[in-house]
Amino acid sequence: MAKILLTLFALTLILGQTNGAISCENDIFHLVRPCGAFVLSGDAKPFDECCVGLQSVAKMAAASQSDRKDICECIKYFEAFGFVKYEKAKQLPDLCHFTNFMPIEPNPDCS
Repeated sequence: MAKILLTLFALTLILGQTNGAISCENDIFHLVRPCGAFVLSGDAKPFDECCVGLQSVAKMAAASQSDRKDICECIKYFEAFGFVKYEKAKQLPDLCHFTNFMPIEPNPDCS
């Protein structure tokens, strides 16, 4: 788990920022990192920090289509380096009480 999170963090440092105003490293990574224990492993429920982070990300995504696309691209990069259990990830909007802003599937369409 630590290796996966370290890989994700290194990737965000390399990728830096998407073309828009959303920074994967500064704006998104620290908010979704607490969800790793739930979507990458066997935790029964997400941590409160995961839900708070996803609610914040959902608010950012609601600001504009451009922000939503940038956030989706960030999460898409994070997913590429982990073994996300999509059946668990699909539970997050209901468990964390936020409106889903992107497809929860491998290689989501961020357009």
